[in-house]
Amino acid sequence: MTSVVEICNIGLTNLGDQKISSLTDNNERARLCNLRYEDTRDAVLRSYPWTCAVTRAKLARSSTNPVWGFSYRYQLPSDCLRVLDLYDWDDEHYIENGFIVTDSEQAWIKYIKRIEDPNEFDSLLIHAIGLRLAMEIAESLTGRPELRNNMLGKYNTVLAEARSADSSERGNVNTIYADVFLEARR
Repeated sequence: MTSVVEICNIGLTNLGDQKISSLTDNNERARLCNLRYEDTRDAVLRSYPWTCAVTRAKLARSSTNPVWGFSYRYQLPSDCLRVLDLYDWDDEHYIENGFIVTDSEQAWIKYIKRIEDPNEFDSLLIHAIGLRLAMEIAESLTGRPELRNNMLGKYNTVLAEARSADSSERGNVNTIYADVFLEARR
């Protein structure tokens, strides 16, 4: 079982600091982790389509339509951190203030959802959040700005590992088939 405190401790130990036992501990490490954990988690989730955070939904049409430009607007789910795809991808659409505006009569999306339970995280996501948290609190906690860059490098390495692992799990969903147009380009 992974906990928020364990993820924070990944960050702290990468900074060479002591672990915490709770986010409410009476020390600067715990206060900084408590202050920065949630926004860091959401930023890391939003930064990459982690398979554990990707979900699909049919959106409910809003009772009010856009004033101009499009015919319909659809409410995004409250846990939506980033829209990855609209089912009718060739239909023009925009994301505006928690809504998708489009001319489509229905809207299905694939999106990155906010996950609050660390037990639902992929193992690489756990490390990515811990390292990004270390990057965010490094200078405030240690007074050493060079540690921020060091943690950024480690974070980017974990993201590269995640991309590699993810590419082998996705299969061949986006297969491109040759047609007359592609053959003419040879």
